[in-house]
Amino acid sequence: MLQIQELIQAGQIETAIRETETMLGQLSPSDFHYVIGKDLLHLKGPLTAYFNYFYTLMTEDEELDIKALYLEMNSFTIQYDQWFLHLLAYESPVNRSTLDWLADFSGESPKTLTVTGYEALQEANKKYMETEGYRNDQLRQACEFQEYLVILRVQELVIQTINDNKGKAPWAEIPVFVGAHDYEDLIFMIQ
Repeated sequence: MLQIQELIQAGQIETAIRETETMLGQLSPSDFHYVIGKDLLHLKGPLTAYFNYFYTLMTEDEELDIKALYLEMNSFTIQYDQWFLHLLAYESPVNRSTLDWLADFSGESPKTLTVTGYEALQEANKKYMETEGYRNDQLRQACEFQEYLVILRVQELVIQTINDNKGKAPWAEIPVFVGAHDYEDLIFMIQ
């Protein structure tokens, strides 16, 4: 998994997706294999609207001078009833050498964006937890690859959404960090 983390830090998200899908595909078939080849790009429109809403709320209503944003997915492996994205704003530049900055946000979205399209994976995670699937080494490994792929697909979604909005939206011109709760080692920054 260190190899995937290094690819994320190097900004090679597409390569990380391909390699993780290949590793998952080499395991015995499971419900987690559903994620192979399934992106989240159908959420580009809703994500653009969510960024627009949040940026306007923070800069106009809260009068923040936003220097960075952090889009985080919830603890999706244990909160399988709803998967969502949540935005935080930072008025201070983020120091990437430590994760202390995560808790030092200046603004938080009162709304979330529901992740759709992965309902079969939500069910797979629910079944995995309820049946203690983590006791099976192959299934535990498949679950871990699926976790990485979900995060990578969210990162892919954000990269494409930001690229589509460059020169059109002010939030597309500032650093945006993307990760998932409890996966701080997989945070990726888009500039």
